[in-house]
Amino acid sequence: MSLLPSPTALLSQVAGSRVGARALGATRVMIACAAIAKAGLSVPYFLELEAQRLALPVLPLPEIPWVLVVLLWAAGGFLLLFGAAVPLSAGLVSLCAWYTLLLDERTYSNHLLLLALLALFLAASGGGSLRAGRGVRVPGAAAFLVMTQVSTMYAFAGIAKINPSFFAGDVFVRSVGTDAALISFAPERFPSLLLTAGAVGAVCLELFLAAGLWFRTTRRWAFLGGVLLHTTFLLTMSRPLPLLCFALLSWSAYPLFASWRPARARGPEGPEPEFSPGERRPEA
Repeated sequence: MSLLPSPTALLSQVAGSRVGARALGATRVMIACAAIAKAGLSVPYFLELEAQRLALPVLPLPEIPWVLVVLLWAAGGFLLLFGAAVPLSAGLVSLCAWYTLLLDERTYSNHLLLLALLALFLAASGGGSLRAGRGVRVPGAAAFLVMTQVSTMYAFAGIAKINPSFFAGDVFVRSVGTDAALISFAPERFPSLLLTAGAVGAVCLELFLAAGLWFRTTRRWAFLGGVLLHTTFLLTMSRPLPLLCFALLSWSAYPLFASWRPARARGPEGPEPEFSPGERRPEA
């Protein structure tokens, strides 16, 4: 007898999963704040396109005045922030983000792609409410997609850093402690062994976040590690506002990891108790 549930059973558990309305509301607020900021940050890119067109779009898109795109984007973000018409407002944010992503090669951004995906998933979630009662729970299938996306992002970020250049500390020397950072210093003055240790630590931390967020026994440490990781980015790298948006998008899934529960699996003697991934079941 297999100890692992079948794919059909797993899909059923996800489809019938539940998540706290407050947790989902916190996720909505963080994504909305990031969306509003990204709408403003997109203006310089649109101005650059207007000054010098580069006819290399990913897809042939209709010409829409960039001012209208930014206004709709910001309006969707503000509506989403207050939980108004979440399917419409989150969908509008996602649509504007996708339009910007596919408009030109120079408008592509990993952070913008993350916003486009999370806003799309949020549009199907209902948005939750920070004012809901403590025990109020809502369908969690869309929340599961948000969690999976953030977990996958951490996994790929860690895997992509496994290369000789990163382990040698080259990225730290180029990108960390610059004059534009909130905390400025010179990484090249550090011993090479220390830079390598920092690079290995960064890779291990991101891979740990990809898995550790899912399990109750490691989740608290993953939360602390995620806060430490993104706060370090904010303080030591240039352009802190885009990094703050990235932090909000990443952190937006954290309340869901703490609150999401799969649907109860039904056995021959009725439904089994509900457990979070990684939680130990009591002995029979």
